Amino acid sequence: MRRTLPDGFTGAVMAVESISDAVAFLHGPGGCRIRHMVHSSAVFPRMSGPGDVDLSWFYCGYPRVPATYLDEYDYVNGGSYKVREGLEHISGKKPSLAVVINSPGAALIGDNHEKAIADSGIERAVFMDESLVSMPYTRCYAHMLLTILRSVAEEGRPTRKGTAVILGITIMDKDWAASAEELSAYVASMGLEVLCIPGAGASVDDLAHSVEAEYAIVVCPEACDGLPEFYASRGAKVVRSPDGAPVGLDALESWIGAIAGATGRDPSKALDAVRAERARIRDKLMGMRYNSMRIKGLRFSAAGTASVVRPLASWLYRYLSMAPTAVAVDPGADPDEAAALKAFLEAADYGDSFGREPVDGCDVVLCEGFTAETMRLAGQCRIGIPIGYSSMGLDDVIPRPIYGIQGARYILDELLHGVRGS
Repeated sequence: MRRTLPDGFTGAVMAVESISDAVAFLHGPGGCRIRHMVHSSAVFPRMSGPGDVDLSWFYCGYPRVPATYLDEYDYVNGGSYKVREGLEHISGKKPSLAVVINSPGAALIGDNHEKAIADSGIERAVFMDESLVSMPYTRCYAHMLLTILRSVAEEGRPTRKGTAVILGITIMDKDWAASAEELSAYVASMGLEVLCIPGAGASVDDLAHSVEAEYAIVVCPEACDGLPEFYASRGAKVVRSPDGAPVGLDALESWIGAIAGATGRDPSKALDAVRAERARIRDKLMGMRYNSMRIKGLRFSAAGTASVVRPLASWLYRYLSMAPTAVAVDPGADPDEAAALKAFLEAADYGDSFGREPVDGCDVVLCEGFTAETMRLAGQCRIGIPIGYSSMGLDDVIPRPIYGIQGARYILDELLHGVRGS
């Protein structure tokens, strides 16, 4: 089935929208704005109330991702004047940062954003005039964050001992806030102060001070491409797990162990929490043995970010005895993660599964929400489990992320509920 994935243009917009006090100002027609203004509000609500209603040309009553609303005249004669006027209006709201982003069509005009910013008098603004639409979502998300960090983080800030930043969580990750809270708690339990998580709710000031971190801890390498090197250039020690993102309990233990090994900190509290969860899951599976046994041997398709799919496929295969019949990685995959995933599948005698998109007839499909839910509703799989890009499930109240203990619970719940109802 053809999958529905966000592109690099969306990645750039959502990276700005992940910053709690920044404004993504879209230079383009209104049609390019609608999806992003609605989606950013859904995955990271930060409205201040009725006073947020702005009926100006740029906002049209909706508080996120204002736009210049380019028309035919502007494409012929240029639209810099709309950028300047928009920034003047935005400046009155006193954002900590405004970022001008070209729509794919606006990138062809060649408007001078640097001059528009200077003429507007806005206190702090940067621009991204690259055409990113054909690039991978995760890579452009990280690229935009890197551009902003280079703008707001001063050179020469001293390193603060015992501090860390966590890299590689995005607001398009499923229940990203729950993941951020849980993973931060593990780091804090080792006596490290988490300064912020760039790309996941940090403020501009948080980003500016984040270069003081002693450690830069990677969750998903694809979602922070270039950021570990940036923090390393500012004196941070980069920590990355050899087993990919902390998806499933095995990879979570490995992620915690990698942090402990690199920092010399005591991981016992964090590891005790994972061990206690293993015991709870074991008791639950033993208590409902009939349904848990029905999971064994299920064929699964998994597709998504390589560093997520690798530990997920390994956990489902080794812990639940499920068969990986189709496993694909998204564009922009980390080459080491993709190579390790391929090697795992070959060693398990499922080498032919690598590179295959979700297939009709699999028992379980794990991928982005639109595809997983569509295949389930169409009867193309028994169980569809959204694991990437918050396209479905935004009405969940109980946290259902992918990372950490909560992620393991979520996937097991979906599997057990699925076999019970089939």
